[in-house]
Amino acid sequence: MSDHVWQKSSYSHEGANCLYVAKVPAAWHKSSYSQEGSACLNVAAAASHTIALRESDEPDVILTTSPASLGTFIRAAKAGTFDGLAQDR
Repeated sequence: MSDHVWQKSSYSHEGANCLYVAKVPAAWHKSSYSQEGSACLNVAAAASHTIALRESDEPDVILTTSPASLGTFIRAAKAGTFDGLAQDR
């Protein structure tokens, strides 16, 4: 997938703290672990070194992360790091 063209927000001033936006790709892929129907995880390569994630029931809510950060999260989930979170509520 080719890189996207990033545009600086017109509300950002000069300097390091600027907001840049780019169109998220149309080439979404459903996770092989998702079942048929709703509540599917979709992933896409949003730009160089960026991964976009969304849940099929709310496609306008998009999270972005780096491949390294996503890998760290997946390894922690597989190791059971987050297993007690739902019970802590």
